[in-house]
Amino acid sequence: MPIKKNAIKYMRVTAHKTEKNKIVKGVVKSAIKKTREAVAAGKFDDAQKFYKEAQKALDKAAEKNIIKKNTAANKKSRLNAFVKKAFLSKDEVKKTTTKKAAAKKVAVKKAAPKKKVAAKKVAA
Repeated sequence: MPIKKNAIKYMRVTAHKTEKNKIVKGVVKSAIKKTREAVAAGKFDDAQKFYKEAQKALDKAAEKNIIKKNTAANKKSRLNAFVKKAFLSKDEVKKTTTKKAAAKKVAVKKAAPKKKVAAKKVAA
């Protein structure tokens, strides 16, 4: 326990700031969690809405120096890639029949025969 008055004051200030930071970090984590859960449940409209909320929360946290700017950028990037991948895989489920037909057409094409190369004689 500190003895000086200003050290005691800054302990109180630090405790107060820590509580505020925990609240902001909790908002960020819950927004990211909601987005991931919406994607897992297959609710892509909700996932996009929650992604925007997560993006906003990350930007605010970075602006207040609660998390670093690059950390916020990395988290946004990974979350966006996760949402996009799930969204694209949802679209691919609809297109599987057309892709299978296209794959069969490609497999039917024959490869061009290789040209024979004559061996060169080496002068001794």
